[in-house]
Amino acid sequence: NTIMDYRVISSDSHVAEPELFYRERVPAEYRHRTPHIEERDGGQYRVVEGRKPRRLDLAEAQLTDEDMEREWRKGGSGGTDIQYRISDQERDGVSAEVVYPDYTLWLFSSPDPQYQLAVAKAYNDWAIELFGPYAERFAPAAVIPAADIPAAVGEIERVSRLGYRIINIPAVMSKRPYNRPEYEPLWTAIEDSGVVLSLHARAVDYDPFPEGIGEEEMGGFLKWIVLGMAESQDPVTILIAAGVLQRHPRIQFTIAESGAGWLGWLLYTLDEHVVKKHMWVRPKLDMMPSEFFKRQGHLTFGDDPAALNNLSLTGSDCLLWGSDYPHDEGTFPHSQEVISRTFKDVSEEDTRKIVGENAAKLYGFPLN
Repeated sequence: NTIMDYRVISSDSHVAEPELFYRERVPAEYRHRTPHIEERDGGQYRVVEGRKPRRLDLAEAQLTDEDMEREWRKGGSGGTDIQYRISDQERDGVSAEVVYPDYTLWLFSSPDPQYQLAVAKAYNDWAIELFGPYAERFAPAAVIPAADIPAAVGEIERVSRLGYRIINIPAVMSKRPYNRPEYEPLWTAIEDSGVVLSLHARAVDYDPFPEGIGEEEMGGFLKWIVLGMAESQDPVTILIAAGVLQRHPRIQFTIAESGAGWLGWLLYTLDEHVVKKHMWVRPKLDMMPSEFFKRQGHLTFGDDPAALNNLSLTGSDCLLWGSDYPHDEGTFPHSQEVISRTFKDVSEEDTRKIVGENAAKLYGFPLN
């Protein structure tokens, strides 16, 4: 069989919120604070509330012909033209996508919970209008800020009524971590709604940018990109260690765009220390940490041979493939080649699960 014979689903794709969205859908009092581009001192900067401005023009000067092939840069719609997007899916051998926002993922860095909620509600209404009529091909993720927990609970209940199958909360809450008891209503609302909980890499409540991001900043950008993915070990560990998964066994969660090569090490080490350091472990867990993850957790990855080399530690049921369409670090438009290369030593059964069947089961996509 070739990969094209399989049901291939991207569990991590994106859409760029158009300028029109910020101008027309966000409440008027907040529009001037939404992500935008500014000219400063001869440079072009992306400005996002709560984060350092990111210079764009120096990187744009280094784009290759292949970089320019991406729909993102071809004067296209940023993924909002559904028919164009479906044609790109077919070109890439992908039959369905979980769709995350672009700059709205950085919303959580804002220090203003009311602003966060207003923009999130506007995005959630817009995205379900755009993708909702194509539920067999697209499952957008609703954005749920967690700074105001009662408001988050209300928005989870609202978006589940709108037809959302996935919600996205900050991957890390540094000021009030997820082991705090205040979050119990949030976990209960997620479990009761039946939506899949997602935590996307680098969508955090603080500014992870190095100074001078986009300029000559001594490798800081590469560190931010890579360790921002590694930071996703934090929510996996805290949901297990704080007993969230034990108390809420029906929650299914996904860590998006973080790779998965680290998962085998993390689960093995958690199991090791819950035994060897048992006297320090609170709360006491009914199962081994790896068992909780394998029951309730999932990771997305695109081009990550290390993840597939660790299947003896992780199993295949918790892994989800994602193209990260149409970002530069993703596999589009070469997803078939990437899958063929990275899965060449993986069994047909495990390949089928990881590239599509696991996602179909988790997110409610048709299997064929």
